[in-house]
Amino acid sequence: MSQLKVNSIVPAGGLPSGASGGIIQMVQAIKTDKFATSSTSYTDITGISVTITPQSSSNKILVFTNVRFGSGATGQDNKYQILRGSTAISTDNYCRMPSTSELWPFADINLDSPSTTSATTYKVQCKAETNEVFVNRNGSNQDFGMSYITVMEVGM
Repeated sequence: MSQLKVNSIVPAGGLPSGASGGIIQMVQAIKTDKFATSSTSYTDITGISVTITPQSSSNKILVFTNVRFGSGATGQDNKYQILRGSTAISTDNYCRMPSTSELWPFADINLDSPSTTSATTYKVQCKAETNEVFVNRNGSNQDFGMSYITVMEVGM
């Protein structure tokens, strides 16, 4: 897993006089290794987690995720969710696989209001319907790229 942190992204010409806003900071985690679980309860996907400390409690956090899922059985209704701490901000997203030899990217974009200036962790969890669910690999254990989570603090 690698992480990227950036502070203050504003328009090239700067913000208009008296305006606030722009991207204040960005944090990203990239998962390049494989993950598997047969749990039928939501389980953290290791390596797809970031922590950001908002500068203002009125700012929003824009959360991007792109996770490559594979399955141990055809037609399983595996699920994933995105959390802020222990609170789901996007839940029960289906990642149904048409076959065990395939791997599909599932992407989400969420605008969250954490209302805090404390360190805040965002992460992705998944669960299997009955067999196994995989990240960055298919049912034949073949590698397929990377998955990531990116969070950006948006000034309001």
